[in-house]
Amino acid sequence: MPTRKVQIVTLGFIATVLIGGCGADGNSAESGVSNDITGSVREWEISLDAGSSKAGEVTFTIENDGTIGHEFLVVKTDIAPGEIPLDGDHFPEPADGLEVIDEIGEYAVETTETLTLNLEAGNYQIVCNLPGHYKNGMYLGFTVAP
Repeated sequence: MPTRKVQIVTLGFIATVLIGGCGADGNSAESGVSNDITGSVREWEISLDAGSSKAGEVTFTIENDGTIGHEFLVVKTDIAPGEIPLDGDHFPEPADGLEVIDEIGEYAVETTETLTLNLEAGNYQIVCNLPGHYKNGMYLGFTVAP
C-alpha cells in the first residue's frame, strides 16, 4: 500500500501547484490597506503591496524593474480595470469617465520614484499609458475608502 499513498500525495501536490499558478494576469495587489504603498512596474504588470488605502494623503513608492521605461498613473474611474476605451495604442488623457489624478512620467529602468497624492474615496486604476502598455496588461484596480 505505500505506492497508493505516494500517488495520493503526488496528485495533491500537482493540484496545489496548478490551482496556485492560475491567475488572470501578472498584476497583483495585496489585500491590505495602506497609505504608504510600495510596488513595481515591469513589462506588462504592476504590483503593489496594498490594494486599497484610506482617503487622504497616499504615497506610492514605485520601482521600475523592467527592461524599458514605464510611467505610473493614478486614474479615478468607475470603469473596470482593463476596460478603458483606447484611442489606438493608449487611452486619451483626459477622457469621459476618468480623471488622471497625477502621474510619475516615463522613468528609467532600475530607478525608483515617489508620488504623494491627496486621494478622495472612490475607485481607481493604477496604469501605464505608454503606447501599447495598457493594452498589454499594465493596469490594476485600486480602492480608496472614506
